[in-house]
Amino acid sequence: MPTLRKVLWFVFIVTGASAMITLGFWQWGRLQERKDFNAKVIAQTNAPPLAINGEAIEAAPLEYRRATVSGVYDFSQEVVLRNRTYNGVAGVHLLTPLKIENSSNAILIDRGWISYPDSFPFEKRSKYAQPTGSVAVSGLIRLTQTRPDAPLAPADPPLSTELPRLDTWFYTDMAMIQKQIPYPILSFYIERFPATDPNELPAPNPELELSEGSHWSYVIQWFSFAIIFAVGSLALMRQDLKRRRA
Repeated sequence: MPTLRKVLWFVFIVTGASAMITLGFWQWGRLQERKDFNAKVIAQTNAPPLAINGEAIEAAPLEYRRATVSGVYDFSQEVVLRNRTYNGVAGVHLLTPLKIENSSNAILIDRGWISYPDSFPFEKRSKYAQPTGSVAVSGLIRLTQTRPDAPLAPADPPLSTELPRLDTWFYTDMAMIQKQIPYPILSFYIERFPATDPNELPAPNPELELSEGSHWSYVIQWFSFAIIFAVGSLALMRQDLKRRRA
């Protein structure tokens, strides 16, 4: 019986410590992913700005690249991205087509955040339908978004004859949004740079957060937990076996 009990103790200790070590290595992998992401974003933002002239381009390698584009906003085709926050306040982002100068194509511009009370219906946000006329926009290239493969992730309803236009969206799904815009839009969008006036609305996204997060501290914590658990459990095992032999 003591031998069996010792085996059970060792199985318990190895299983618990292994689980904690695995979590430590998982956090280490997350840390490396974060470092790779930060390096990619820094490299893209340090590259010369890309002038968007309406021609179709392969956007996947260009995400987070700075870009400039000129044209005229079409506020009649604007949609909003729901569940966005700014300084802890819930609201939406305005996603507005910009008809590109000297082109038959347009590009969606994420102009930034406004509060929920100002966003519905369309007439209530008409005060943000500016500037009119030709504008030059600078921002970051962002890729189309689709619903993540997660059971609880919200979904945008499909467009249909009963619902020919959808004003509020969870995701910037270019292919779906294109179906309700009467002219071609590019397959990516631009996230407008913050304005110099911090009180301006719509308020663009703040600068990208490029820290390494808390992953390194979690690595240390999980490996420390594994050591503490193993040493403590071995001490308890010795006490338990000694007491049973007495």
